[in-house]
Amino acid sequence: MPVNEWVEIGVFAAAEPGEILGRPLYLQKHRIRSGGQTITVTVPRKPARAGIDPYNLLDWEEGADDDNIERVEVES
Repeated sequence: MPVNEWVEIGVFAAAEPGEILGRPLYLQKHRIRSGGQTITVTVPRKPARAGIDPYNLLDWEEGADDDNIERVEVES
């Protein structure tokens, strides 16, 4: 199924105890289309996690939506 949607992209600081996600360092909508895409953002401090639709606002797939946020690998 082709995709052409505005979707939130989030980058988050490390979570405090008891939090699932840390403070958002970046949270903006981007147009997501079918096929591969690369999105590059700059944040004010070291990120810990990033993801597409981090608050699960869209119903893209059936079942649990727990695989759209990943740990960040910082390139120097």
